[in-house]
Amino acid sequence: MNPTVTALHVWHPDQEFPNPVNSITLEWGGVPGDRHFGETMLSNSREKHAFERGTTIRNYRQISIVDSAELATIAENMGLNEILPGTIADNICTEGLPDLTKLPLMTRLMFPSGASIMTGGENNPCTIAGTMVGSRYGTQPHAFPKAAMHLRGVTGWVERPGVINIGDSITIISLH
Repeated sequence: MNPTVTALHVWHPDQEFPNPVNSITLEWGGVPGDRHFGETMLSNSREKHAFERGTTIRNYRQISIVDSAELATIAENMGLNEILPGTIADNICTEGLPDLTKLPLMTRLMFPSGASIMTGGENNPCTIAGTMVGSRYGTQPHAFPKAAMHLRGVTGWVERPGVINIGDSITIISLH
């Protein structure tokens, strides 16, 4: 069975939490209306090994993807019954990719419309997501990063625009 899309979210810059949607249309800059939309971004502490902070670089963090099995493990690690999709600012939640976070860099995720996302690697857990979990479940922001290490999914960028719908199957193509 192919992995499938179980939830989709758009996190508008002026809103506290991501909004659930039934479909997203990927453009070259990512998900229109999402706070991570854009073909470029300013480098930050994640890129300090290569660029001075604030340098304009390619936006490899256009999209955040998590799997429901990894969300369940994070919840268990935090002593929670669940963490719902969208809670940690994910755009796409999948089912059937229990080791999503371990996908190699530059793995293609292909969707029925022809849309394609190229993965940019593990999405490191942070206290921003921890604050979002805390707002919903009453936990401390610093509890999330440790509970979610190597489980928070991946980031990616649009390799080919198109539509992604809840229920879509996902074809995984690894270059490694």
